[in-house]
Amino acid sequence: METVILVTYKIPGIPMPIKIASTIEPNKEQIHNKLLELMEENHINGDIQFRKLLVEKENSMYIFELGEKRCMVLVERLEKIIEFDT
Repeated sequence: METVILVTYKIPGIPMPIKIASTIEPNKEQIHNKLLELMEENHINGDIQFRKLLVEKENSMYIFELGEKRCMVLVERLEKIIEFDT
């Protein structure tokens, strides 16, 4: 069965989580680079430090620190269940 990867960025200073769907699971470097890009787009300053990786079943949570604030990136593997008719 085909899967979809849902990557959710929860960044302090951005009111809504940013969700990105992909067919390929990103690695830590790709997540870090996208985090830098999102911070730049939203005019958020600060140093990024990787702190922890939590893994449960097929889901992962990357925890970064942006200055004194915490940023979380959740990577979820979702099974493709249905397709909508065209």
